[in-house]
Amino acid sequence: MVAPVTAPNPLTSNFAQLEQYDEQLLRLGLLAERYFPDDPNTCLLKLLQLTELLAPHVAANVGEYVSTGEAQYELVRRLQDQGILPREIAQLFGEVRRAGNAASHAMAGDHRTALGALKITWQLGVWFHRTFTDAAFRSGPFIPPKAPEEKSEDLRVELDRLTEALAEYQAAHQETVQRLQAAEAQLQQAQDQQSFWEQLATEAETGKAALEQQLAAQQARASAQPRAALAGFISASNQAAAEL
Repeated sequence: MVAPVTAPNPLTSNFAQLEQYDEQLLRLGLLAERYFPDDPNTCLLKLLQLTELLAPHVAANVGEYVSTGEAQYELVRRLQDQGILPREIAQLFGEVRRAGNAASHAMAGDHRTALGALKITWQLGVWFHRTFTDAAFRSGPFIPPKAPEEKSEDLRVELDRLTEALAEYQAAHQETVQRLQAAEAQLQQAQDQQSFWEQLATEAETGKAALEQQLAAQQARASAQPRAALAGFISASNQAAAEL
């Protein structure tokens, strides 16, 4: 059995809020961010895996989970048809699925595509957290990943824009800045330890074994709720989507 790895301080990841639902979600998000500068193809694959895990969590939280064998496309379409997923959220899931499938089957995926998928998946994570836990959650701006050594002018401009937005946010939130700087120092130390990322990747694979049981338990809890609870989730889902 692989010993659990203590994740870097979540302030350094766009997917920190997802850890409370499933550590696997945070692991995949961390790995996607880690692979972005050197391997955008693998970054896209990790984001595909993350969204393929997030969608069943959505279903389980509203008592609509069937099995991990249900295709992502079918699950997202079913949840949209039932009003659980707003149209724009279903479209975001679709964007990541198409980019991830291209990365998987055609070995496609450049930094521009990977950055777009990172931002979309971040938005999906924020939507999920607002829908099921904290409607007032404020994530702050997207945290840009480490830039690749060789980048196009368009990518440089976009990363500069994201970095500037983050700097403006930090300037307005001094306490957050101090915590973030301390967390980034911890993360940099972890990034220098290859064994950390190797073990994190191993945990991301072995964590699949417990997924079915976890989702089934959540499905049972959601199924026991009154039908009025589903209406509340749908309302929260649409409100969270409107605020993205």
